[in-house]
Amino acid sequence: MISPQNDRPDIDTIIKENRRFGKLLAIQNRIGYERNLDRLLPMIISEISELVEAERTTIFLVDWERMELIARHAEGLPGNEISIKMRMGIVGWAVLARQDVSIANAAAHPYFNPEIDQIHGFKTESILVAPIINGQGEVIGALELLNKKSGVFSGEDRSLAMEKAAELGDQNRLEHLETGEANTIIDSMVTATACERGSLFKIDKEQGQLISMFAQGLDGDDIRLSLNLGIAGLVAVTGVPLNITDTTTDTRFDFSFDRQTGFTTRNILCLPIMNHQNEVIGVIEVINKIHGCFGHDDIRIMRSLGSIVAIAIQNAQMLAEQDRQFLSIIEVMAASIDAKDPLTAGHSAQVTEYAVGIALQLGYKEAEIDVISVAGLLHDYGKLGVDDKILKKPGTLSPEEYCHIQKHVGITRSILGKMNFARKYRMVPMIAAAHHEYLDGSGYDSGLSEQEIPFMAKIITVADVFDALTSSRHYREAMPVPEAIDYLETKAGIKYDPGVVTALKRYLANQPLKQL
Repeated sequence: MISPQNDRPDIDTIIKENRRFGKLLAIQNRIGYERNLDRLLPMIISEISELVEAERTTIFLVDWERMELIARHAEGLPGNEISIKMRMGIVGWAVLARQDVSIANAAAHPYFNPEIDQIHGFKTESILVAPIINGQGEVIGALELLNKKSGVFSGEDRSLAMEKAAELGDQNRLEHLETGEANTIIDSMVTATACERGSLFKIDKEQGQLISMFAQGLDGDDIRLSLNLGIAGLVAVTGVPLNITDTTTDTRFDFSFDRQTGFTTRNILCLPIMNHQNEVIGVIEVINKIHGCFGHDDIRIMRSLGSIVAIAIQNAQMLAEQDRQFLSIIEVMAASIDAKDPLTAGHSAQVTEYAVGIALQLGYKEAEIDVISVAGLLHDYGKLGVDDKILKKPGTLSPEEYCHIQKHVGITRSILGKMNFARKYRMVPMIAAAHHEYLDGSGYDSGLSEQEIPFMAKIITVADVFDALTSSRHYREAMPVPEAIDYLETKAGIKYDPGVVTALKRYLANQPLKQL
């Protein structure tokens, strides 16, 4: 039988844990109200150094293309800028190995790189590194702590570093909050505040509505609330938190949503989500405290989570705005091609429509559809370098003229290859430049074989040929849709991918104006 004395935790351990918990709580209170990521990261670094008792803390981001580590924030260094080759040093070793590293005597370690110390006049004695991994399992950076003030880094310090690195990985994941990560925050919030449900809404100022990013109990439903009604709307408009202890006696509460859903709201705590310009960009709410009403502790928890959500929403909005700007530039580029010849105006957009329709029939996801769209819009961009007289020639092209017009593919590849596409769109130049390649290797300008042609290029090829056949040209009239499909089917497996041709037929069957 185990004695009661052996069951009791050591008093020193209790004191130590209480101190650690007190530090963590103080840190959360200090950083909980900061919503600007560039200001937040240095604060996190400073607080981690304090918590682990390290002399310096650095957050590195990984540049996989250059195989470099870039210091996003480096404590104690002027300008906060460090660039290190991945294969030089302990941090790079930890990143490549995807594991945390704790070294008591850094100088004696074979991977230690003393150059940074020499440049900055610092002496690294002990080092603790934890890789930062995002939601897709990719290493995106590393958290480095140098020189434990009281000896060497302990197992507890190591666990804490891994915990903070995981949080930084979560922060990166929250940049894509609209793709479904919001439920993680809401689940944490509901658990922490001991309530029945939680919801997160962002503001749509143009529509004058609050749009749900996640609402527990209503998964998959797109909830839209008026800014002029209810508690959430009032908080969004005024920017003032509301803690409603009894909805039945508060005239500001709107019962219409409860009547629609059959849910009963007893009490509600709702807080605004503010950006770093102090503008309300959304609201976060918890409903029905399981025991009693929401109190000051719940408000503190909500504010802390709200600051994280604010950064996430701003990042999501910024990314969406960047996408809109990028696509508007692509559309202008496509319009410049159309301006070359009024007869073929709209060809790029029509090819893109067919290509997207085919891709959807083939089960492509949103990210892949985006790539198809951009490649479709730009597939003929090289025609800007083709002589107008040849493009608009009413008769059959001579062999020399046909050879000249084929050069538009190489021009497309050259121009698009010089554009700095985001990682998502890196394959666009290759896809766009391969839309005249055929399965049997008879295409141009590289004569690629079936296995060498990107599959998205095979989609654009079929879309391009179909639109060309069913549209009027200077040298012929438009071909009827059934004849164009017959032609594609006779060449399926020779020039065109059979599955793509079949997918085009399925797409057209659902288009009333383009029936077979």
